[in-house]
Amino acid sequence: MPSDASIYVIIAATFFGFITLAFVLLFPVYRFLRRQEKMADDWTPEALAKRRGGDGSPADEHPPMR
Repeated sequence: MPSDASIYVIIAATFFGFITLAFVLLFPVYRFLRRQEKMADDWTPEALAKRRGGDGSPADEHPPMR
């Protein structure tokens, strides 16, 4: 029968192993979501107006009709 100290070592190793595995699996997901968020910022009305040469004001979004 294992001593009490060895059980705590096994529990600690399992805990830190789980944390490491979660980090390894979730970090790429975090990077992907962050990259998608940056790409989405390029499609805001302000960013689109800036690319078209406007200053981003609402008047630039809908020019007056003739």
